[in-house]
Amino acid sequence: MDQSPFAQTESKWIWIPGFDDAAAKGQFVNLRKTFSLDETPGADVLLHVSADTRYRLFLNGESISFGPPKSYLDSWYYDTINIAPLLKAGVNVLAARILRFSHAHDGCLSMIRAPLPGFILSCRIGDLNISSDLSWRGLLDAAATLAPDENWDYRLGPQFLSLNENVDGTRLQPGWHTADFNDSDWKTTVLALPQRKMSPMLDPWGLSPRNIPALPEIQTRFDNIVRCSDSTMMEIWKQLICGESSVVVPANTLHWVEIEANVLTTGFLDMSFTFEGDNSDEKSPSASILCSECYETPMEGGQGRRKGDRTDFENGQLYGITDNYDLHRGDNHYSPFWFRTFRYIRLSIDASLCSAPVKVTSLTYRSTHYPLDIQTKIETSDVLVRKLWDISINTLRNCMHETYEDCPFYEQHQFAMDTRSMILFTYVLSTDDRLPRKAIQEFHASRLGNGLIQTHYPCPGRSTIIPTFSLFWVLMICDHMEFFGDEALVRTYVAAANDVLEYFHSRINAETGLVGMFGRDSWAFVDWADGWATPERGFFGFAVPPAYYKTGSATYHTLVYAHVLAKASELFVFLKRYDTAREYLERRDALVQAVRKHCFDAQSGFFLDGPGATGELSQHSQIWAVLAGCVQGEDAKALLRRTIQQRKEFGLVKASLAQGFYLFRAASLAGVYQECWDTLLKPWERMIASNMTTWAESESMVRSDCHGWSAAPLWEIVTEILGVKSRTVVVVGVAVLWCWTDGSYCKVLYSSQLHRPLCSGN
Repeated sequence: MDQSPFAQTESKWIWIPGFDDAAAKGQFVNLRKTFSLDETPGADVLLHVSADTRYRLFLNGESISFGPPKSYLDSWYYDTINIAPLLKAGVNVLAARILRFSHAHDGCLSMIRAPLPGFILSCRIGDLNISSDLSWRGLLDAAATLAPDENWDYRLGPQFLSLNENVDGTRLQPGWHTADFNDSDWKTTVLALPQRKMSPMLDPWGLSPRNIPALPEIQTRFDNIVRCSDSTMMEIWKQLICGESSVVVPANTLHWVEIEANVLTTGFLDMSFTFEGDNSDEKSPSASILCSECYETPMEGGQGRRKGDRTDFENGQLYGITDNYDLHRGDNHYSPFWFRTFRYIRLSIDASLCSAPVKVTSLTYRSTHYPLDIQTKIETSDVLVRKLWDISINTLRNCMHETYEDCPFYEQHQFAMDTRSMILFTYVLSTDDRLPRKAIQEFHASRLGNGLIQTHYPCPGRSTIIPTFSLFWVLMICDHMEFFGDEALVRTYVAAANDVLEYFHSRINAETGLVGMFGRDSWAFVDWADGWATPERGFFGFAVPPAYYKTGSATYHTLVYAHVLAKASELFVFLKRYDTAREYLERRDALVQAVRKHCFDAQSGFFLDGPGATGELSQHSQIWAVLAGCVQGEDAKALLRRTIQQRKEFGLVKASLAQGFYLFRAASLAGVYQECWDTLLKPWERMIASNMTTWAESESMVRSDCHGWSAAPLWEIVTEILGVKSRTVVVVGVAVLWCWTDGSYCKVLYSSQLHRPLCSGN
């Protein structure tokens, strides 16, 4: 059994004394440890570190680690860093800045935390043990607070992140993370956990080594100045973002500027200011930084959100989250603790009550995403294909950090349905399956007593369950088996996959043979489709076909279950458990027969949204009827042609971008992919026409401009248009494709009449 690196140095979980964890939803704590070396070490020095909830670790003033990655208590990650290159002879200092989210408040809903806070570090330099113990010193950072909920603009939707900050620079302790700082008035730390004699109780955190690479922080400059309050200063602002000059905001003025990154991105903002006024005699100048995804129609007079051209600054306005920083005298540097999502920022400098000017000396950001090694490349003369590819990659990248994320701006939740799609998009780009493995593991750890998984996870509390999202988790296992053939992974999760399927089996209505109503705490979510709202059901009435409440069943639920049964049968064939595979297929066949009997409307030729729900039609029921094998051959072709090309004529509720990937799959399976391509692609063409650089969450709900489930063109270009799979570098010409596969060039002839290669040869 491997010994923990923390046990080897007898590291302790430590914290500051007198800390009131319930005082706020989140608080910042600073910790320090100084030590001296006679000489620099001649070998690697490994340091292992973790904290609850988040930390940034500095060595001699330089940031060396940010973590731990999001996860759950039984698999609480620690980071390992070789610090030898940064050590020096003489005095050294380790310093940690920790953001602790309270267990007593909601706070950030994508970060789990234990009932108690803590910090732990293990490191030995020769005979010197610098691990976390009571020799460390710490202090509550009273200068920085998380913005209160009332500061949030609820016109943007619910608040999920709770990460924007208010910082009073006059209360900061500059240089606190450097060796020259005097920490004599800081408090000595205490043990973070209650100590009980002869007690077998374990620490709340099951420490595990980090299983994904560290996220890079790449120094990046903004691309353009859009506008500012004083147009005569435009040029000097442009010089500032190029690193060629400073901007002076005169005393007794209020100035703002709007700045652009060419594409929507995620990064840690960095800004520096100088102020030589006297804070004691006057109001401190302040900097307010608003991060926004786009320009949108002003929300005036109760007007709801509307978005058109995302770059229309002349008629639009920026909305988003705001950080506030009050300057102290001298040089100031401000960087919010967590990364921000933005395409535009609005920086406002308030020096209106100051007798001295404010100088802005730098404004950059450190771009950060999961470091996916993208191995699939395309070169094409087709402008549309190029845009589809580039925007899709940018969308996926911005939704990949320590977990997969639905939207980086608003939630940063790892939802099961979203994640399944994003994992597939990852597979066609790269052979790196570390983040997919982490996601599969985390959902597995979230299992409930009824066999389902949490709808989104990691999450610090109980959340509403969407039962079908558990089926998409089962598909993640099937997908990994198809791409990697890892028998050990399948064996690890197949029992839990069976539990999910057993839950749905238990919901079968004995009279109809269809999946019926779900439990009390469940949301029968299908899609954010226009027209699907049952107001009397409150929140649980949104995104649900009305037929579900009218008839007690939604056709979609039965068909998705049937489709997943067929896919799950392949898992058991893979494991040579043929009896279970056969049983799953028999269940699938029974469900298909029940849907044909109770949900097919012979008069309209469509599958209804529920048994006997005449007139209630959607693309969703037709998509999944094809995917579940409920209709095949020429019948499937006819159904999908009408579903896609004559939707409005027949009054079908439209599938949103969330279901776009499955609409493409059904069209491909039915054999109408190429003839319906132009219609299928229209939502993405509209987003391109709106000057978007990432794909939106939905066409009917204009909240997020970046949502991972909408990056479906990645899959379409690689697997359908080009007919090649992952691990392939593709060079696209007009009629001839040259592919690099397994070390040899392969010529692929492409016909304009077919969407798959006709032939290939070395």
